Amino acid sequence: MIKKEAENGLDQEEELVEDKLEEAVTEMDQEVSLEVQVEDLNDKLLRAQAEVQNVRRVAGQEISKARLFGVESLAREFMAVGDNLQRALDSCDEETEANEIKEGLELTLRSFEVSLENAGIIPINAEGEIFDPEKHEAISVVEDDKKEVNTIVEVIQRGFTIQNRTLRPAKVVVTKKSDKK
Repeated sequence: MIKKEAENGLDQEEELVEDKLEEAVTEMDQEVSLEVQVEDLNDKLLRAQAEVQNVRRVAGQEISKARLFGVESLAREFMAVGDNLQRALDSCDEETEANEIKEGLELTLRSFEVSLENAGIIPINAEGEIFDPEKHEAISVVEDDKKEVNTIVEVIQRGFTIQNRTLRPAKVVVTKKSDKK
């Protein structure tokens, strides 16, 4: 019986050793598995960082191209206006009447305004409107009881907008109520 108990004890010890060995192997496998996962995640991180850098580089190039082509289009529009001005100057001689020169300049001005509109630059139509500090710059105030306060009565210099943003405010004269009571 002692022999059986000794054999049972040995069997149990062998089982314990085997269990512990299996646990150690499992832990090593898990550690190796975790190391593989860490390496995989590091690789993915590096690839993601490289992708972000590539996207930034390409976006920067696209922005540069867009600016270049935008300026190029605007330059073509203004070259046409310059050509019209040159023609107007070439047509001026001693026999040219002032009305003909004025007509040529008006045509050139219209060509210029069309070029601005093609570039997305829109004039601010201010006369008769209520003063808006976002679009207008008041350079003078006149008394006028017949019109509403802050009504624009004269435009000294036209303003322009681009993409609904004020490029240059219109310089205007606005009304106020008279000080007389």
